[in-house]
Amino acid sequence: MGDTPKEKPFKMKNLIHFPSSGKERRILLEDNRDPRIRFATRLRFICGWMLAVGAFCFVLTHYGLFAPSAIQRTAQYALAGVRQHEGDITNIRFENDLFTDGALFESGLAYTDSDALYLARPGSMTTFSVMLGYTTPVVETAPSHVLVYDRGGKQAVLTDASSVKAQLGLNSAILTGSIGRTGDFLLITDEQGYRTAAAVYSVKGEELFKFSTSELYLVSGGLSPDGRTVALVGFEQRDASLITHGKQISDTELENTLGIELCYLDNGSAAVLCDDGLYLVTRRGSSEHALTVGTSDLIAVSTRENAMVLAIRSYSGGARSDLYTVRSGTVYGPAPLDEEPIALAVSAAGEAVLTSTGVSVYDTQFHPLWFNADAVGARRVLLTDDGTAFVLYNGNARVFTARSAQSKEVTADESAAGN
Repeated sequence: MGDTPKEKPFKMKNLIHFPSSGKERRILLEDNRDPRIRFATRLRFICGWMLAVGAFCFVLTHYGLFAPSAIQRTAQYALAGVRQHEGDITNIRFENDLFTDGALFESGLAYTDSDALYLARPGSMTTFSVMLGYTTPVVETAPSHVLVYDRGGKQAVLTDASSVKAQLGLNSAILTGSIGRTGDFLLITDEQGYRTAAAVYSVKGEELFKFSTSELYLVSGGLSPDGRTVALVGFEQRDASLITHGKQISDTELENTLGIELCYLDNGSAAVLCDDGLYLVTRRGSSEHALTVGTSDLIAVSTRENAMVLAIRSYSGGARSDLYTVRSGTVYGPAPLDEEPIALAVSAAGEAVLTSTGVSVYDTQFHPLWFNADAVGARRVLLTDDGTAFVLYNGNARVFTARSAQSKEVTADESAAGN
């Protein structure tokens, strides 16, 4: 056998070695003879720089999206979405199957038990929670903030939708509180030296101004929409006062009355519910006894965002109770009801009345809109500005609208027949 001839190396005559450096490749493409390649290269270069500049401008103008609180909120929404169950979009299951207090917040509910505050949305989505450990937590909400204070205790916390904004530890026991639309909030405390005191705090928890007197025991208060004026009601020698930035601007004496609840109205006046009826108090110090009702005839009362609704026992016709509302310094009513309410709610959309047979929703002129009998056994009702009813049970909350499966539209003829 002979030796095999040596194989000659294979040579590729038209092989072009492409540069490994990006700069060299770009120069080669820019100097290419084909004008289409040169155009595409320049276009890619321009688009790349435009994309970089656009990304920089987006981050610069939307830096809040990359804040730790925003990232935390996004993560909480993602986890809540994973935990959501199919078919429960009209239900909010309470975390520990109980609640002590609750209020509407954004498109859902802010509620507490003895351990924590929870922000939840329909579909049993808990988007945020804060551990509290309060004995008697009370929830007050504004468009962008939630206030929780421990009635009888000395602690309060203010949050937004994703983070704690302020935490307070006071030296005196908290009697009651209120929150304004801006997030500033009022706390009335039981003071040893001054009997009681009312202090307004900013969103950061800083004290803005404080009012205290030894001649007035404060029982309720409310903030104006801008948070600059406080209305207070108390008893002993003076009964109702309006305070702005710590300076008293009016003092109205309501003789022989005992204050129960106060609501600051949109027109700058205050609705004061007392043991002998309802008073309207103006910034000038004048008062009007708008409605006479004894405490024994008062069935239910509710306030929300500068409006008040109350139901009293009726002694005329076939009605069991009468419904009244106070909006912008005017008392509307009575609207006769054929049942005694268990709970009431008021909003810009109208009123909601919870009874032993279900929940009824009315517009601002007391025209009945719809009724749902599935709300039997509920404890409370809350009404949004678009007319959606949140009905709170012991272990969960349900959402009802006029389009819910068991909701029944109430016609004018049916309303007249019922009354």
